[in-house]
Amino acid sequence: MGSLNNLHSFTASVARGGRGYIVFRGARRQPEQDLELYEFESCPFCRKVRDVMSELDLCYISHPCPRGSANRKKVVALGGRSMYPFLVDPNTGRQMYESEEIITYLCETYGNGRSIVARALSVVNTSSAALASVVRPRGGHVRGEAEGSREQPAQRLELYNFEASPYCRKVREALCELNLDYKVHNVAKRSARRPHLVARGGKMMVPYLIDPNHGVEMYESDEIIAYLQRTYGSEGH
Repeated sequence: MGSLNNLHSFTASVARGGRGYIVFRGARRQPEQDLELYEFESCPFCRKVRDVMSELDLCYISHPCPRGSANRKKVVALGGRSMYPFLVDPNTGRQMYESEEIITYLCETYGNGRSIVARALSVVNTSSAALASVVRPRGGHVRGEAEGSREQPAQRLELYNFEASPYCRKVREALCELNLDYKVHNVAKRSARRPHLVARGGKMMVPYLIDPNHGVEMYESDEIIAYLQRTYGSEGH
């Protein structure tokens, strides 16, 4: 089953054309405070924004908002609508819906702008993101006891990740379905953050989970998922 799951996740990366695999050469600066993204894994519009976050080498806080998550109420309280993705940038005070507006904002604020070609291809971009969601629709619903206003861990989990990795996708799906907020350290190819991961974990491999609540740090997607289920799923209650 593990191999089939990996292959299935890989097909979503293929459908997406490998977006989120490599950092844009135009990525130029990091925000002082973490961006916050309210999103969920199976949403094609959220996928587009996560791709660009990876390509701009941006860290961010993911607030998963699958069906059944209390984070949906937070989005309504902040922005007035239950619509995703929703970006909060504490560095500029900006809050916004609409994936295309978010992408343009990120490229202009933390990159070298968004090209005319990229804007023109936005329909194709959305179509391939939707195809990836059809191929791999995981991460759209909260599982069992994680539904509703679950108590978040005292310290936020952290995930070294890049968007195109099929193994990282599996872990993001699990975090989403368990309704767990987490910090994303993007480490796509050419990322300036890759040496930090090697220094911390000993090798350049993703995903890499850090759980400061239990002093756990680990590689290997299947082991991470099993750990999350034991610790924060129904097995951990």
